[in-house]
Amino acid sequence: MRTTIEIDDTLLAKALQLSKIKTQKAVVEVALRLFIQVESQKKLSDYWGKIQLDEEAFK
Repeated sequence: MRTTIEIDDTLLAKALQLSKIKTQKAVVEVALRLFIQVESQKKLSDYWGKIQLDEEAFK
């Protein structure tokens, strides 16, 4: 999907520098994937200690 957004130049430059990713598009995609992963993990943490796991199933 093509879209136009304004991104802070300093943030984008720092992300490019730290990640060694070559394109702005790739940096944004990696950032979005990471955001989704973190938010998904937050939702999973809501279930911590509330679900009983069958430990035998993981052996």
